[in-house]
Amino acid sequence: MSNVNTPRALLLGLVATFSVFPPAVAAEPSATVSEFYNVDLKHYFLTADPAEANGIDHGSAGAGWVRTGVSFSAYANAADAVGLAAVCRFYGTPGVGPNSHFYTADTGECNQTKKDPGWTFEGIAYYILPLQQGSCPDGTETVYRSYNNGYASNNSNHRYLTDYTLFSHMAALGFAPEGPVMCAPLSLAQRRADANRLLQQASFGANDADLQHLLGVGVASWLDEQFAAAQSQYPPFPYVTPSRPASCVDNSTPPISASSYCQRDNYSLFQTQLQFFRNALGNPDQLRQRVAFALSQILVTSGVENSLNYAMAGYQQLLLANAFGNYEDILKSVTLSAMMGDYLNMANNDKPDATKGYNPNENYARELMQLFTIGLVALAPDGTPLLDAQGNALPTYDQSTVTNLAHVLTGWTYPAAPGTAQSSVNFNTSKTYTGPLVPLESRHDASAKILLGGTVAPPGLDARSDLNGAVHLIFMHPNVGPFIGRRLIQHLVNGNPTPGYVARVAARFNDNGKGVRGDMKAVITAILLDPEARGAVKLDPLYGKLREPILYMTALARALNATSDGVYFQQQSGNLGQPLFYSPTVFNYFSPDYVVPGTTALGPEFGLLDTGSAITRINLANGMLFGQIAASANVYGATGTQLNWSPLQALAGNPGALADYLSGLLLNGTMSGTLRAAIVSAVSAVAASDSLTRARTAVYLVAASPQFQVER
Repeated sequence: MSNVNTPRALLLGLVATFSVFPPAVAAEPSATVSEFYNVDLKHYFLTADPAEANGIDHGSAGAGWVRTGVSFSAYANAADAVGLAAVCRFYGTPGVGPNSHFYTADTGECNQTKKDPGWTFEGIAYYILPLQQGSCPDGTETVYRSYNNGYASNNSNHRYLTDYTLFSHMAALGFAPEGPVMCAPLSLAQRRADANRLLQQASFGANDADLQHLLGVGVASWLDEQFAAAQSQYPPFPYVTPSRPASCVDNSTPPISASSYCQRDNYSLFQTQLQFFRNALGNPDQLRQRVAFALSQILVTSGVENSLNYAMAGYQQLLLANAFGNYEDILKSVTLSAMMGDYLNMANNDKPDATKGYNPNENYARELMQLFTIGLVALAPDGTPLLDAQGNALPTYDQSTVTNLAHVLTGWTYPAAPGTAQSSVNFNTSKTYTGPLVPLESRHDASAKILLGGTVAPPGLDARSDLNGAVHLIFMHPNVGPFIGRRLIQHLVNGNPTPGYVARVAARFNDNGKGVRGDMKAVITAILLDPEARGAVKLDPLYGKLREPILYMTALARALNATSDGVYFQQQSGNLGQPLFYSPTVFNYFSPDYVVPGTTALGPEFGLLDTGSAITRINLANGMLFGQIAASANVYGATGTQLNWSPLQALAGNPGALADYLSGLLLNGTMSGTLRAAIVSAVSAVAASDSLTRARTAVYLVAASPQFQVER
């Protein structure tokens, strides 16, 4: 039996976002609906009856039935909560209907099915919340239904899932998606799990205070707060000349002063790195910082090429300032950043001169398109490549486009150094990063250029008009939404997003609902509130992302309410293979297209993981959790790093309660029974009087586990 209104159901499913705070129903769920699968029949079956489930476990329904791990909450009785809908359970009439069960919370569908001789009504299976105008109320999660199209001798079968990613992947198994059909109530533990998951995606790590606040105000209000939060700042680091003066050296002779380490503090990124970690661990604008960090790995500059501290701090401040703005404005700001101009050779890029055999440098023009906006191949709205008749991917641009764009981007130079006048004739050869690049019209190619799609940049335009026109043309390319949307999803939520997820985010990039393209607030909201991002539990095996080293450290530190001067984390980021702001290339530390070995799944951060780095991670956890991180004698004003163990020590007398607390705080409530048993055993082996070692042991076992390292 299939849903005859599939297109409408699918549409409703896309807009039925998973909104869990505050709870809409007062009563905790009183039943659990468990799913079974029969590998011989290729059928799914649901039951909320504990006795029936136990019987199936012990063979009462015949061989081949196993639990899938899929379950959702419901109510056992109609009186358990207000506004419940009865879920009718049917079985195919022997000799007439299919060998399958069917469930519906729709009164009309239930009554219609009762009249069908192919189905026998077996009674009320459980009670649940009905859809409200096609979507689910706060405090519930959507149950999606898919249909197997009656394959296998026309034995129709439906599957009911709350995990939208898993629901999306059912199409590959021959199931037709029918969309949302009912709303499962969420327990407090389930609401906490998804709130915690949101904090992992949208901040540098969850802690109890932030979790309680999010649960109290709800997702919408929390996002509003984050969008309005005061922006984190990097200090106004002083301007220094590009070449280090001989007098600027490091002096470790006590007493240490603010000027003792002139070379390190000005000609490396040390101080900017420290401030990044101080901001990430302690400042309230967590979402802005996470988005800016993601942008820094898409719109890459690197200390490998330019290690002037004030220059990188200015670039990172630019990303923070624009993180919630419009992507076109981000592109313009990045294009005119003196740091980027130096890194990708747009600064002092001269117009062509045939007599000297000179042509403009094409580096920035190429990366602006390849890495920052549209990529190498044409994309469908869902991010999948568009192919020609021979099955080859269609290119987005050719070499002539790169050449012409490079000509457009000529005539920009560094701002004048503080205290000097800007030259009106020559390029500024002294690299200065105190502000954006400035135009020098005499060095700009004002001829006509042919750009994307044959669009002509007319002759006679000044440097700024030429640049703005070209950036706008690229920004309007249909690839930008799916290209950038997919990368932001990968950095914030899921390394292997489905095409449907990409398409929904790209649609919001294209139009924020008010006709505005490129609205970052709308894009970020779409990413975080998408049904593939939200959910009490994630069961699809391809879902999630490996915590990159920096996020691995900050998640642990914030969970333990760490206070830090940033020195320890600056040092460890390099040891873990992700030296902050020192990306080895413009392609970032890892490729967005990296495939996890032995699978077909994308897993960008796995590009940094090998046997050696896996061991380094565990050693980091051991040193961080069991050691004392003292203040460095070589850093003026250093305070070291302190972890607050008090809340965990208070639970250490009960190893089971300690494990459960850590499951909620670090694993979104998904700790496996095996890991829990290991923690309880290890903690119990420590003397009860040593609450600190007990707490450290428990956190270490979680931090070392794949369940923590792969964020789900």
